[in-house]
Amino acid sequence: MKQNREKNISKDKIEKLTFLFNQGKLLKLIKEAKQLILKYPNSIFLWNILGASNARLKKLSESEKCFYTSIKLNPNFIEGHYNLGKTQKELGKLTEALLSYKKAIEIKPDFAEAYYNLGVIKEYFGRSNEAIDIYKKAIELKPDYAEAYNNLANRLNKLGNLEEAEINYKKAIELKPNYANALISRGQFFFENGKFEASLRDFDTISTVDSRSRALVSLYALGKIDEIYNRIEANSELDDENISVAAFSSFITAKEGKDTANKFCNNPMDFIHFSNLSSHLKNSNSFINEVIEELHNVKTIWEPTNKTTYKGFQSMSNLFENPLGKLSNLKSIITDELDLYYLKFKKESCSYIKKWPSKKELFAWHVILKKQGYQNAHIHPSGWLSGVIYLKVVPPLEKNEGAIEFSLNGQHYSDISSPKKIYKPKLGDIVFFPSSLHHRTIPFSTDTDRIIISFDLGPDSFNNKK
Repeated sequence: MKQNREKNISKDKIEKLTFLFNQGKLLKLIKEAKQLILKYPNSIFLWNILGASNARLKKLSESEKCFYTSIKLNPNFIEGHYNLGKTQKELGKLTEALLSYKKAIEIKPDFAEAYYNLGVIKEYFGRSNEAIDIYKKAIELKPDYAEAYNNLANRLNKLGNLEEAEINYKKAIELKPNYANALISRGQFFFENGKFEASLRDFDTISTVDSRSRALVSLYALGKIDEIYNRIEANSELDDENISVAAFSSFITAKEGKDTANKFCNNPMDFIHFSNLSSHLKNSNSFINEVIEELHNVKTIWEPTNKTTYKGFQSMSNLFENPLGKLSNLKSIITDELDLYYLKFKKESCSYIKKWPSKKELFAWHVILKKQGYQNAHIHPSGWLSGVIYLKVVPPLEKNEGAIEFSLNGQHYSDISSPKKIYKPKLGDIVFFPSSLHHRTIPFSTDTDRIIISFDLGPDSFNNKK
């Protein structure tokens, strides 16, 4: 937080609140700031630090209100526009975020960070060429901007400009030698171009949840099976809740016929659970129609960048954050179903059940697939349990069109003999499964919409970060 001295608030109070913010004592800060705001309702500093604190606590709607108030008090408050944009992005209000960043740049034309975040928004809208130009502008304004070099490299890579992409990855890492995002991005760049030893070196330069799982995949590409088992064992405690490692561990266990030391969930197929809204409601069809009506008010993006949705729309905000109406009822149904799910499997000895989240922290979004739409095989690395609720289905015809397929195969590792399960959903179906289980949607030819709500139940480690 920048210190923003104001005549109506003493320097001591500003310094104290700033100290609390920097120390992460956010609840205490919010309590004291709210008391001060009763006395100083026109304090931009107080509204801004309240907004930033609520943003850190993921109370995004509250955060947005605070930043709006700060720029209402001073329309030229640059930090307020910038912070508002960041919060709007987290809320999935990407058009509004774009306008907030543009306003910050209008007030301060050399605001490199605002340019960078504007580029991120352009990426979400699939405007790679515009994003590239914006990242270059950010670098022009701030030549040591490692994050901008990394994002620029990612966009160039996607467009096939491999030589230029590699140059920019190198620059980002030269500026920040232990910059995890750049090392992971370049490592994946090397992997996808068949340079598996180089990819492994980048992944091994750091030790993060993401890098350790990607290193295992590089080892698999190199045929180093013994090393894979050794690493999984060496990091068994460290990666006990690493969903990506759990997914790969399930795959290699099935392929090699030998258990690894990872105990999260070796047989995720056994933990798929099916239910239906009709078991919770007398008139589930009417309820579903009302939920769909409410979803019409939720903003979506066509084929959002870095998501698995193709030929379809996806929402970005959390549908279950302070839900109203039927979405609130749906959240209650899901929490009840989660209790039934846990009772069903509570005697299992894997970490997936033994470390079952003590809080029901849910993040939900919806997907509307159009004709020929699908979702690629993927897992949910930030989840614990994942779920799908089917609000509109398509006829399966002869090729399981519109069905969900579960498999142990990933995007960069697969085996023809790996087990898989195909489920043809019915209207109102609820499907639960471990977040480490790969799943995809089979494309469909019917000229209609396929509408689902997906969600993740977050692990306790996610809750504790708040």
